Amino acid sequence: MTATIVSNLPVFVVIAPLFVAFVLSTFARRIRLVESLVISVLALGVLAAGYLGSLVLAKNGIPIIYSMGGRPAPWGIELVVGSLSAFFLLLVSGISLPVALSTVANMAHEVGGSVQTTRFYVLYLLLVGSLAGMAVTNDLFNVFVLVEVATLSCCGLVSSCRHPRAAEAAFNYLILATLGSALILGGIGFLYIITGHLNMGFASLELGRIWQDYPHVVWIAAGFLLVGFGVKSALFPLHVWLPDAHSTAPSPASAILSGLAVKGYMICLIKVLYSVFGATLIREFALDRIVALLGMVAIIAGSLLAMAQDELKRRLAFSTVAQVGYVFLGLGHVNVHSLTGTLFHIASHAVIKSGLFLAAGAIIGATGITRISEMAGIGEKMPITMAAFTIGSLGMVGIPLFSGFVGKWHLLAGSLTEGSTLAPLVIVAGSVLAAAYLFPIIRTAYFEQARAIDGQDPGAPQRIALILLAAGVVILGIAPGPFLELAGRAAVELLSRSP
Repeated sequence: MTATIVSNLPVFVVIAPLFVAFVLSTFARRIRLVESLVISVLALGVLAAGYLGSLVLAKNGIPIIYSMGGRPAPWGIELVVGSLSAFFLLLVSGISLPVALSTVANMAHEVGGSVQTTRFYVLYLLLVGSLAGMAVTNDLFNVFVLVEVATLSCCGLVSSCRHPRAAEAAFNYLILATLGSALILGGIGFLYIITGHLNMGFASLELGRIWQDYPHVVWIAAGFLLVGFGVKSALFPLHVWLPDAHSTAPSPASAILSGLAVKGYMICLIKVLYSVFGATLIREFALDRIVALLGMVAIIAGSLLAMAQDELKRRLAFSTVAQVGYVFLGLGHVNVHSLTGTLFHIASHAVIKSGLFLAAGAIIGATGITRISEMAGIGEKMPITMAAFTIGSLGMVGIPLFSGFVGKWHLLAGSLTEGSTLAPLVIVAGSVLAAAYLFPIIRTAYFEQARAIDGQDPGAPQRIALILLAAGVVILGIAPGPFLELAGRAAVELLSRSP
């Protein structure tokens, strides 16, 4: 039995949360049982991801290949757990568990009673399962299906909030995400037409053989995919859905949406660009320069927009737009340092932004304060919450000994390797701007005269979640270890897959 489970782990990490989501509504009126089931399946996901990651490291990056139904590619659907897959699986499981822990006995004021809370958990597990699927799938059509499951789950999570603007934000998200999905499907369709394959490996081999016969089709496919995933990832100026969606969603949903959901779409884009097109075609069609330029614009524009916001969650939402820019900037510099920095920045930002949104939710829930200008004295009233927020802010800025520094250091090294003079300046300017929109929050909370407000740190599960995420920011900064090794190996593997 144990051997069977271990040999089928690549599919179990996807199916387990989806199965629990399917049966969860049966227990809607027993909310404590629902919470226990959710925490249990996510804890098992952490163990499974950790085991798969250790196997990949022990095998020096040799991937674990699982053929669904026993049918090998290209006839069957193939799941592959390599360095990139193991990296993202660890991230999905490592973030989803503490975020779920923060919801324990804490959702009624944001979504309603036990039935509404159960619906929230169903959507949450559907999102986690689809993200795990994005990590391991090696099939282009499966990418589209999983992206759709994730998108609909995200829309449902946004609309689950009892905020009056939630329905409008979810509808806007749905409309723009549908446009992005149509473009992604169109891009996949063009690739299938000219290669005859949906398996990424076989499609890449065929594309390398025939791309010169269909250069315009390849360019259209690449453009569709880039714009489609750009909409999903909230790349500036395709970000217009994100500020409303992330700021009006329940705080745990904001954490998972900003921390993981947009990262899933980025991982899919990385897979398509580097596993199907390959580094050679990326340079041939100037995709590297386009992506790098879009990333630099996003860093500056997102940061400036964040500085203009007085509403706490909205400032954090706009900061996500800026941080997405770092990922695209790194993708545009086709070298090992940049790709390593890109992947590590994805992990770093996931941990940081999840903690920041949970801290913001705790402040709003305890005090009712939503605006930064009204947060004077919060640091004294809620010391653990603000300590977690401060650690996350230091990581976001890129202070040494915090996780953000490691990713930005590799991005800087990659930019210099590429011979770019503008990119390093933009990376440094983005860190300065991050300090400009995050440090005033800390100054207001700790050093301005306290107002007469009621508030205290949240309950034990929420405090544990904040402490775990804050510890993650510090650990990834001081001892990045396996995460950085997996990111580096994934970068090497991605660059070796030229068609």
